[in-house]
Amino acid sequence: MVNNNLLFHETFQPELGYISKILGLAISCFSGDKYDISEVTGIPTGDKKGKVEPHIKYCKYMGLIDFKYDKGVYGLRATRMGEEVWRQDKYFHESLTLWLLHYFISKRKSGAPQWNYLVQRINPGFSTDLSVEYLYTKAQRDWDISGADMSKIFGVVKNSYMTGCFSNLYYLEWQEDIKYVEKTEQCEYLYLYAFSLLDSWNSLYPDKKEILFSDIVEELSFGRTFGLNDEEVDSVLCSMEDDGLIIINRQLFPVTVVRLCDSEELIDKLYSNLM
Repeated sequence: MVNNNLLFHETFQPELGYISKILGLAISCFSGDKYDISEVTGIPTGDKKGKVEPHIKYCKYMGLIDFKYDKGVYGLRATRMGEEVWRQDKYFHESLTLWLLHYFISKRKSGAPQWNYLVQRINPGFSTDLSVEYLYTKAQRDWDISGADMSKIFGVVKNSYMTGCFSNLYYLEWQEDIKYVEKTEQCEYLYLYAFSLLDSWNSLYPDKKEILFSDIVEELSFGRTFGLNDEEVDSVLCSMEDDGLIIINRQLFPVTVVRLCDSEELIDKLYSNLM
């Protein structure tokens, strides 16, 4: 039997217009059932299936909102990140915003399971492509869902990167095989990189101020998340060090990195380097 978390999307891929409308309600701390939300936003819903509830869950997976659910009623509220996105880019025109949503939805522990699996867990990097057949077989085994329709489970992920909300990121190509597209450091994304690195760090190593460079690459999946090879990851870390956010101890072997601030301190700076 397939875990309901894998089918939270009800086969509807995330639509940025609907994400924006749900976030707008969360900014005003809206409470109501799915029919109330549909009436206010115009997002279609029905008795058994519709786009309201999947998009509420997408918003949460994307780090924009939290919600309480009781007897059919959703109590929505924006996170601090959601409030900043609403102030800076409420209609999601900036690529930085899309990378931020991509980071959150693929995040270990709190992201959507199939996005996390594709972006972080099974991502082989850039030296080899990923067979779709292998992805489906491995995921079935890891999730213990033998016989499940994997194209249904991963279809929304594929479409989100190929034709949907994340297509402008050009993060991957999906045909018979999946190819992850290699990127270079974007200087205007300094605080996006720093936030995501320190946020992941806090999730996996909350009590550590110093970790290995290899932890950043392998355990935090920092490079895989943003399409950066190890050399580019090192370049990003140097930029963070120049900005006083971290210290790189290259005199040690293996190389370690020391954090000098918390991710929450960077939320207000996320968009500050955009032209």
